[in-house]
Amino acid sequence: MGSRQVRLTATLRDSAGNALANKSISFYYRTSGSTSWTSAGSANTDLNGNASVAVMVTAPGTYDFRAYFAGNDQYEAAEAVVTSYTVKDTTSLSLTVTPL
Repeated sequence: MGSRQVRLTATLRDSAGNALANKSISFYYRTSGSTSWTSAGSANTDLNGNASVAVMVTAPGTYDFRAYFAGNDQYEAAEAVVTSYTVKDTTSLSLTVTPL
């Protein structure tokens, strides 16, 4: 298998459920079972509180993904983690039609 790209999207909201715009979210990934995180980059939240990055993983397998907001003067830090997400290899299928 070659590389496989996945998109990570985080949504940041305040305690009242309002979207927080223009806040930096850092993204990380690792092979499940590993203790070291690899940076996948960062992105600012949009008007809906969403931020996303694309991650290129080099092999099929099970991964953990993490989004982190460092907090600021008004908001405390927050993180969200998805564990044991299986990234599968891509496939292709062909079909041949043969007259009888």
